[in-house]
Amino acid sequence: MNIRLVILLVVAGGLAVYWAVRTPPSPKTSAAGEDDVTFLGDRSQEEIRLMQTPLGKRPLPGVTPDVPPELSIRVEVDPSGKKNRLYYYITEAHGYYVEEFTIDFFYKPTPETTKEDSPLVVQQDVQNYVKANETFTGCMDFTWRDLRDVGGSMGTDENWGADIVRHGRYREENPDPLPLIPDVAQCR
Repeated sequence: MNIRLVILLVVAGGLAVYWAVRTPPSPKTSAAGEDDVTFLGDRSQEEIRLMQTPLGKRPLPGVTPDVPPELSIRVEVDPSGKKNRLYYYITEAHGYYVEEFTIDFFYKPTPETTKEDSPLVVQQDVQNYVKANETFTGCMDFTWRDLRDVGGSMGTDENWGADIVRHGRYREENPDPLPLIPDVAQCR
């Protein structure tokens, strides 16, 4: 028998068995598998549609202040040392609500290293927001492949820098209600 036909039959048989025995996912199952998340099955169709729309395209009540936001970011390597994770904390000097960020994270082998001469620069787009007069906490996970050019280790807090290169819309106060953010966008 032709080898291609045999391979095709084996693959088709495997797929048939897979589809026959798999159990459909429950609408109450979260991506993270944790009990403290809000499930998509508990949301209305309108809420789900809004969550799938980028923040910058959602309605945002209020007026944009004349003075632009002044954002600052601080980074911290996972204190437990168990994950290749970088936590970051974003604040705004005027106490504004600010949404959507593009952040450049860069590794600094020496304190003098700048983003331009860093061996590792990673950009992350954040679809989330800083609430008025609060600090936003986010995280960035790295794989061993990401870290291979810097010795395979996260290093310490001093080895990392971050720049917010873009932000989205901003308001003096939090919108009411606050935008819904998908649960998978949260650090766990």
